[in-house]
Amino acid sequence: MQDRDVNASANRPDRDKFQGHSGIVSSAGKEEVFVKWLSENGAKFVDRALLRCYENDVRGVHAARDLKAEEIIIEVPLKCLITVEMGKATDVGRAVLEAGLELDAPKHIFLMLFLLLDRCNSDSFFRPYYDVLPGSLSNMPIFWKPNELTWLEGSYLLVQIEERKCAIQNDFKAIVDAWPAFKRICTLDEFSWARMCVCSRNFGIVINGVRTSAMVPYADMLNHFRPRETKWTFDNTRGAFTITALQSIPSGGQIYDSYGQKCNHRFLLNYGFAVEDNYECDGYCPNEVALLVRLAPEDPLTARKRLIWIRDGAVGVKRIRLCASDNENFRACLSLLRVVAADEVELDRILSQNPYGTYRTASDIHVPVSFRNECAALSLLKHTCKSMLEAYPRSLAADKSAISSNTLSPFSNERHACIHVKSEKLVLCHYINFAKTALNLARCHDGEFEATVSRLFDEPVHRHVASYCNGIVRQVRHAVPKLLSVESDRRQHKLNLSTPTIV
Repeated sequence: MQDRDVNASANRPDRDKFQGHSGIVSSAGKEEVFVKWLSENGAKFVDRALLRCYENDVRGVHAARDLKAEEIIIEVPLKCLITVEMGKATDVGRAVLEAGLELDAPKHIFLMLFLLLDRCNSDSFFRPYYDVLPGSLSNMPIFWKPNELTWLEGSYLLVQIEERKCAIQNDFKAIVDAWPAFKRICTLDEFSWARMCVCSRNFGIVINGVRTSAMVPYADMLNHFRPRETKWTFDNTRGAFTITALQSIPSGGQIYDSYGQKCNHRFLLNYGFAVEDNYECDGYCPNEVALLVRLAPEDPLTARKRLIWIRDGAVGVKRIRLCASDNENFRACLSLLRVVAADEVELDRILSQNPYGTYRTASDIHVPVSFRNECAALSLLKHTCKSMLEAYPRSLAADKSAISSNTLSPFSNERHACIHVKSEKLVLCHYINFAKTALNLARCHDGEFEATVSRLFDEPVHRHVASYCNGIVRQVRHAVPKLLSVESDRRQHKLNLSTPTIV
């Protein structure tokens, strides 16, 4: 578990950013028309919820009166929803289905297709909804200007942004090839807008036993907060999408939805914001960094290591997303590092158990190979995280200062970028300290080992490394003479561990 700046149960910064911008009740013509349209078509919320605007296209929903726990706050009938099936029923939707296209996000695509075609109709039933959708999604990183993208320097998110742009371009081209008239319906820019609009606003629901996704007017105006304070579903008995309070909400208080437990890279890429205090009630933080692991090309054992390396389908670089937690990805990362760091004897041990090996893939080596190998793997982890940390142009301390000083606008792209890269740096620092602690405990005397592990367990922030040391490090310490010099062994090893083999 990584260190944190504030109490896990409060998550105050992510609420406080709205306090200075409490917003005004939206009275603009298009919002009034939108609310009237919903009400006239059976939606129920006007006596319970109010739409407020904070800054440009930043909006939220607030309680119009005191709301009770288990009270239905918002009810939107099926006729006001846009579903995947509606997109499939369009001419372009049928053409896409007939062509059997492999698209990046098929459900999103069909919602987009309906939206893009139907909004061309000035008399569309959904016109009031289209009119309140954001005209610009400049908060989404795929639309950021080059100077704004520099705020993400050092982050793997830059790669993901380019991958998303390419996926959107490829989908657009494939759809135009399948239905040429589509290029008269929208441009690539409009297609990109629709892709991110749907990505950030759709709900996965079940309607009469059919699992689908839907755009739900008004419900998609709620901002994110965890732990969740509301729940939503499609209520088949009511024939409507409903949002229900899980706790009392005072009059004027903001009504939040939970977008789920996600890393900040997903929040920023898909929703256009980052969460400053992205912690669960139990202290778990889902923020991640992407480590790319590869075999060292100069290693004479690389050809043999590939025998197990490629069994899970990845031939070259393997990407592992790490959060500060003892989860499957962390264990897979250590497993890969054990293969990278293995000498000839250790590799024989890994490969020679049976024709397929004891371990099916290089990600399955969840027990230590040897004392030397475990220390080498930890050294690789430490050097890699330090190298990644140094790739950011600004320090973690500078990020913390910029965020806490309130010099950045609460809804600005720069602030969200700063929060995101800060969250990655915290994970990297966690693993640098993790590796240092584990290496020190691997070398110390028994008395010091026992006392230190016990002390680490007493502090929640150190329980990850405490658990690892109590299990894995204890196991390898018992397997070798206690005074083995890791540094001496490292100098004799064929690989140069001072040069990271993770990129």
